[in-house]
Amino acid sequence: MKGLTEATKKSLDEELFEYHTIAREIALRKLELDTMKEQDDNIGGSRSGHISKIPEERVIAYSGDKRIQYLERLKHDVDQFKKILSEEQQKIFELRWSGTDTNTWEEIATKIHCSEKSTYRKREKMLEVYARVKGKL
Repeated sequence: MKGLTEATKKSLDEELFEYHTIAREIALRKLELDTMKEQDDNIGGSRSGHISKIPEERVIAYSGDKRIQYLERLKHDVDQFKKILSEEQQKIFELRWSGTDTNTWEEIATKIHCSEKSTYRKREKMLEVYARVKGKL
């Protein structure tokens, strides 16, 4: 089996860093879509005859938005990834990708009482699992 390149590992690592802000990013993007002003074609001042269906229009706008699609897919992939992690891997995930206080791999090695070399092997294994979940391996 072919392993991951360093560029792919870095890309996956950066994606996982986005996880803890996904809900906020989705909410912000939906707010942006909700507050965007539509062009008013009704220049005469009378009623347009158009029946507004705001909930349906919002659903259509959200489902067609590329950013929201990306974020929801990322959230789904990471949630699936987290479900298959061992207890130790979940702890590593929490230390590295789940908060604003991100730890370096050296700090994680200290916190899980493991050598740096072993921690990097665990990282490699976790990123391979994540790549499989995403369909990259």
